[in-house]
Amino acid sequence: MDYPVDNVDDAYNACNPDQPLEGDDERYLDLTVVRNGEKIGFLTSRITKTPPGTFHKQLFTGHRGSGKSTELHQLQKQLRAKNYFVVFLDIEQTLDLGEISYQDVLLSIAKSTLEALNEANISIKAALLSDLEAWFEEKIISKDYVKDVKASAKVTNKAGIKIPFVTELMTSLVGEIRSGSTYRTEIRQTLEKQLTVFIAKLNDLLLAARLQLQREHFVDFVVIVDGLEKMHYRILDNKDSNHTDLFIRHAEQLKSPQAHIVYTVPIALISDSPINNDVTDSIFLIPMVKYQEPEGKRQLIHLVAKRVRLELFADMALLERLIAISGGSVRDLLRLIRLATETTESKIEASDIDRAIRILVKDFDRLIREDDIPLLKAIAKDKRVIKDLEKRYERLLSLRLVNEYENGKTWADLHPVLRNIAWLQAKLEEPAP
Repeated sequence: MDYPVDNVDDAYNACNPDQPLEGDDERYLDLTVVRNGEKIGFLTSRITKTPPGTFHKQLFTGHRGSGKSTELHQLQKQLRAKNYFVVFLDIEQTLDLGEISYQDVLLSIAKSTLEALNEANISIKAALLSDLEAWFEEKIISKDYVKDVKASAKVTNKAGIKIPFVTELMTSLVGEIRSGSTYRTEIRQTLEKQLTVFIAKLNDLLLAARLQLQREHFVDFVVIVDGLEKMHYRILDNKDSNHTDLFIRHAEQLKSPQAHIVYTVPIALISDSPINNDVTDSIFLIPMVKYQEPEGKRQLIHLVAKRVRLELFADMALLERLIAISGGSVRDLLRLIRLATETTESKIEASDIDRAIRILVKDFDRLIREDDIPLLKAIAKDKRVIKDLEKRYERLLSLRLVNEYENGKTWADLHPVLRNIAWLQAKLEEPAP
């Protein structure tokens, strides 16, 4: 497809909010200047400047919809240009976002590393793969399970696809975890008991991969773990959130792989926990676009213009309405445009904009609870992050009811769509008792 597109049907596909842009996509626009954030090149530099024999661990965050995955693909592109081998792991495509443990993440890193090497036709020593396979067969899974995977592997090999058996085994185990089968709890518990050995085996694999990649003239390799910030927010029996359990309680396990690793993390954690001390020295934040400022609005118009011809809007004021209601979220802006393209007309008219906004308002309306209102009122008044012992703020951030921006320092405000919810706006305007 050639961009920008010139009709509403193509605009629907050009503005898919759920499709991150690959590193070489012509629709990409660097929005750093209107975010007041750091350029992704700074993160590339942190990795490439890390002394040999040490590994950079980086947390990467931002609101859902701020464009994190697209920026991570830019990081992948820049690292590849510097001759790094990059393993890009999308957790949303690999695991169950409703329930993720640190064992799942480490196992997925091993699986994705093996798959990436295989796809690049880079082989590591057969003895190491055999040792890893034998260990899993002896300590983690049953003989019957191994037989089933081997039977499946024979079918794959007959189809002309050559995949090392240990890769098939890892893929099968991760699939069991994702599907929530009866094996999931058993796999996690067994890995927990064998944790020290499992991490040692994982690091043996990563070391072997690094050495072989260096023989192939790569500088090193980097693992990017995207999608962890999308974990469904839950409160556990111990009153901690599942976010805290993964990134705080099990920070040491996440740091244990001996490789450069970038983990995405829920934005709520960075303002209400010591996560930066537990995993890394710094957190890379992608703030929302400052849509309220003229330059922010101009850049968002430019972003849209790289995808669709602006003449598709019957009036430029219509696009500006969508920008204002999006709150600086690229995802929400693209979703609104996509909704507006569901029209029988050749242009996007005011009625299409009204309908798109109504749909977004209904979606956000369903998210608000009565006990959210006092906190929403306080944020609307003080324009700042508020920490509360009950961690209700984490929920507001994870649901994007509240957005954070950068202007020398972090500040917060309600998502502007909330101002279009009549009953909530009435509550916000009520005087304090």
